[in-house]
Order: sequence, then structure tokens, then C-alpha cells
Amino acid sequence: MILLKLSIGEWIAISAVLVAILASIIIPLLILVFRSGGLFERVDNIKDTIDEMKPDVKMIPVIKEKIDVLWATRFTTPGSPLVLTDKGKKVLKDSKIEKFTNEYFNEILEQVKKKNYQNAYQAQEALISIVREYKNKHDCKNKLENAAFIAGVDVDSVLLVAAINIRNRIIKELHFKIDDIDKYDPSKK
Repeated sequence: MILLKLSIGEWIAISAVLVAILASIIIPLLILVFRSGGLFERVDNIKDTIDEMKPDVKMIPVIKEKIDVLWATRFTTPGSPLVLTDKGKKVLKDSKIEKFTNEYFNEILEQVKKKNYQNAYQAQEALISIVREYKNKHDCKNKLENAAFIAGVDVDSVLLVAAINIRNRIIKELHFKIDDIDKYDPSKK
């Protein structure tokens, strides 16, 4: 009823307010729709780029493995079973990492045993991985960094040397034979 009694000026004012409200909603939506076309184009470009990168990304594990082998040969002889080189023996001596591995030997052995490996090669590879993870343990981090600093190498190098140094003891504890490492090494097949 009140709407019928409004003057033309009041109708114009109400209409102007409604148009302003609608414009404030519709114009941003139109801008969003217009710009989203560019957004969809960018998303498509990103998808194409990712598709182009997939073969390269699949190669990362292979490349990493090759780099790890090259890195390890600084401290161990290539081939199987791994043996410390003179440089590896120097890192072992200088870092005094043997004290660390003696302290954690039983814990490391238990971790390898839990995995229930079937042969000496698997046990050796597990041992290297398990020992490498000690750099992430809060109570070991400082000890390992000091050992690496003293030896003049990085923590991973010290841990590789440490793992190879205790490998024979671990293999014997698991009732495997050291000579069987070579027998099960996949690179030898």
C-alpha cells in the first residue's frame, strides 16, 4: 500500500538504489567471468607444462640412484660388497664415528632385524638407509654434525662410512654370509 503512494521522485530514487545494488553485483561477476577465460587459459598452459615435465620427473629416481653411487665411491670401492677406501677409512678415523655406532649398535641391529630381510644384500642396503636416518634424530644430530665437521665431510658421508664399518657385524648377527652380498646384488645379475 505504501508503494502506491510514492511520488515519482521517490520511485526514481528507489530505482536508482536498485540499479546501483544490481550493478555492484553484476559488474564484478562480469569482470570475473571475463578474466576467468584468461585464468582457464593459464591453467591449461600449466597442465601442458606439467605433462611435458612428466618424463623428466620419472627419471629423478634413476638419476638420484646414479648420483648416490658416484657419491658413495668417494668413500667405498665400487662393486659388491662395499669396502671402505683409504678416504673412507680416514673419515672413519677422523670422525670417531665408530664410537657413535658402538653406542647405537643394538638399536640399529634391532631396526634391521625388524625388516626381516631375506639375504645379505637386502640387509646391507637396509642398514645404510637406517643409519642414514640417524641424522634426523634430535639426540644424534649434534654428535653427527660434530663428527662430520672434524672429518671435513658432510653428515651423510660420515653415516655411510659408519654403516659400512658395522655392516659385517650386522650381517653376521643376522646369520648371513658377507660373501652373499655380491650373490644377491641386482647389478651383478
